[in-house]
Amino acid sequence: MRAVLALAVFAAALSAEDCNAIFESRKNEILFEVDRLDRSKDELNALGEATKRVLTEKEEAIKTREEKIAADLKAIEEERAKIEAALKAQRELLAQISEIKDGKVTDLYSGMKASNAGEIMNALDPYLAADILSRLESKIAAAVLARIEPANAAVITGILHKGPPFIKDQNATAP
Repeated sequence: MRAVLALAVFAAALSAEDCNAIFESRKNEILFEVDRLDRSKDELNALGEATKRVLTEKEEAIKTREEKIAADLKAIEEERAKIEAALKAQRELLAQISEIKDGKVTDLYSGMKASNAGEIMNALDPYLAADILSRLESKIAAAVLARIEPANAAVITGILHKGPPFIKDQNATAP
């Protein structure tokens, strides 16, 4: 029994040395693996930081572009408002010029003898003649219309009956 016990103690001692040798070899493998994991962790952290920097740069670039677009849009809107104001002023000026011109033509025909005005209106486009006659006082317009050739007077009367604006219709049969 002592021999068995001695053999068991010897086997245990031998076994402990083997275990220590196994643990030492595994320790080196584990340390190598821990080292590799630490390097991977550092690489992952570096990649995360680089990604954050790139995202931050892109966000800043986008923000800068949005600000530039907003500024450009504001400038365009201001320019559009200026153009619309200028267009409105030009339309008002054109209306004033047209009113003055029409007033002068009306004054001109109002000052003529009816026979002279009638002869001139015979030669005018019937739509223009109707426009001028519509601006004259009724008595003067009647006197001038009486001096226009009957065929032209009939056409002009038809145009006057339709009312303003006195613009030649594409399908009109008037001469």
